Parts: sequence; structure tokens; C-alpha cells
Amino acid sequence: MVAGLLYVVGLIAVLATLVVAGFGAPGLLQMVNSALDTPGSDLLATFVDVARLLQWAVLPFVGGLVLMGLGRIVMLLGAINRALRGNA
Repeated sequence: MVAGLLYVVGLIAVLATLVVAGFGAPGLLQMVNSALDTPGSDLLATFVDVARLLQWAVLPFVGGLVLMGLGRIVMLLGAINRALRGNA
């Protein structure tokens, strides 16, 4: 039960982060496209700016993935425990 809850909470965190980051994506894509179209523009600086604008999303995304991983590990350990106990 706890494993399933960990997995669901992690999944919600990852999906919510992707959705919220997706709302800002059109502006970021326009910024990258304008840097690509402008001759002599500094692409590295543009990519650094895009990374700075998205740095808030790293912690909830990775945290959600970690929660999902922990949930899967607990599920696996529970399945191993049940398999070793047999039909008792």
C-alpha cells in the first residue's frame, strides 16, 4: 500500500512538473528560434538562459522520479518476501 502511494505521488510530481514547464515552453522555443535565426548570436548564452529559466523544474522532476523508484523497490521487496514465504 505504501509502495503504491509512493509511486503515485512520484508520478503526480513528475507529470505536474512537465505540465507546468510545458506552459512556458512556447516562449523558450521562440527565444531559441530567434537566436538560431539571428546571424552572429551567441547560442551558448541562449541555451544557458533557457537552462536558467528551467532550473526550478529539476528538483521536483528528479524528486518524483526518486519517489517512483523507491515505490518500485518497495514493491519488488514485498513480492520477494511473499515469494519466499510461500503459501503460508
